[in-house]
Amino acid sequence: MGIFFFYNNRKPRKFQHRTIMFDSDEEARKEKMEKRIRRIQQDIAREEGREIEIEESREKTDFGKEFVSQTKFLKRRKEREEGGSKPFFANNITIVLLLAALIVAFYILFLR
Repeated sequence: MGIFFFYNNRKPRKFQHRTIMFDSDEEARKEKMEKRIRRIQQDIAREEGREIEIEESREKTDFGKEFVSQTKFLKRRKEREEGGSKPFFANNITIVLLLAALIVAFYILFLR
């Protein structure tokens, strides 16, 4: 067992959280930068006498659908929900409650 010293305590690690979702301000800044780069490239192409190459616009993917498709648990859960199958307690909640009430009544009436 170690000896406790006031002057040589180890400090806890700092919490470092990297967000998964994007920041809308960051996204807007990136879009402005991409437009600016495209405009500069077009200006340079005009000055050199080349044809202006127009890139196809990229479609934004839905993050939620991409995330679900990459995780096994969420994929199975989504398939179950679409298939209509639900857990036992969700489908038969009245039977479970009735059974629990009968058990409680049995203990109250007969085991006193």
